[in-house]
Amino acid sequence: MFLSSHESGVDAKKRVSIPASFRRALAGEDSVFVWPSLDKNCLEGGGDRLVARFQNAIMRLKPMDQRREALSYAIFGRGRSYKFDDGGRIVMDAELLDFAGITDKALFVGLGDRFQIWAPQDHQPRLSELQNLARDSMDLLDPFDDEPEALHPR
Repeated sequence: MFLSSHESGVDAKKRVSIPASFRRALAGEDSVFVWPSLDKNCLEGGGDRLVARFQNAIMRLKPMDQRREALSYAIFGRGRSYKFDDGGRIVMDAELLDFAGITDKALFVGLGDRFQIWAPQDHQPRLSELQNLARDSMDLLDPFDDEPEALHPR
């Protein structure tokens, strides 16, 4: 799982270090897939398992459905697969960095099955918004709903 948040520098060659814990979450994969977010001013990324899940979801749409093409283009057509160098870095495309407004620093935010990459200054307003929504959504969580009733009687 992609957990926590990590800030990383972006050098003049557009190299950025993927956090070590994120590389471990990729379970031995030697690359990462990154695409522009569909609804936020950031990048999203993950490994082969996540990409396969997106592909399966998109393939369930009717072949001639224009939304299928739009989603395929937005994720697969605009996304990039990056191989790690020996230091765990990737060289990002200027187009993706520009999309997210990332210049010299990148903030990696773990979301469990995927992660986001933000320009640090753009993430703070989003974080405040999400914290409020999470507080209003606490009733949706029951971390014990899959355990036997005997372990936690109600």
